[in-house]
Amino acid sequence: MDRNTFRKLKEAIKNKLVLSLHEKLMADRLTQLQDAVNAQAENICNSIGVLQAYAPPSSFPDFEKSPRKIEQPKEDYCQTFANLIANTAKEIDVLIDFLPNEDISQDTQEDFKRFDKENKDAALKLEKVVVAGEVLLEQIRKALRDIAQSQLEIQKLSNINGNI
Repeated sequence: MDRNTFRKLKEAIKNKLVLSLHEKLMADRLTQLQDAVNAQAENICNSIGVLQAYAPPSSFPDFEKSPRKIEQPKEDYCQTFANLIANTAKEIDVLIDFLPNEDISQDTQEDFKRFDKENKDAALKLEKVVVAGEVLLEQIRKALRDIAQSQLEIQKLSNINGNI
């Protein structure tokens, strides 16, 4: 690989790292948003469970049985879950506000396309280098096997000559 090709490959990798960092920041925000949405779903499910467990029973006029009394918890679970749901909703709103704007300039879009093309070119070159490296590695392994085999044969011959 000549210096110019190596320099271009290095530059393409650097550009890919910059783009990757941008994507990573975006992915981190999306991950945070997904975690917050999951937490909100969990809060809502748990609040429904608490309502089912501690809500006062309803009485029906045509039903003869009187509803059983349910002991009310010492804590106000309704208020606790209302606060949790409200705080998580605020967190979701903040995370959505910090997501990047979809309006990307034409220059930035062209840069992304160029970076993508350079990345694909660099990946192809890297694949070729890896294949060439694997071929060389196999040749080296074969040479080492041949050397080891030759040494074993030399030792055998030395032992035979020493015994005569």
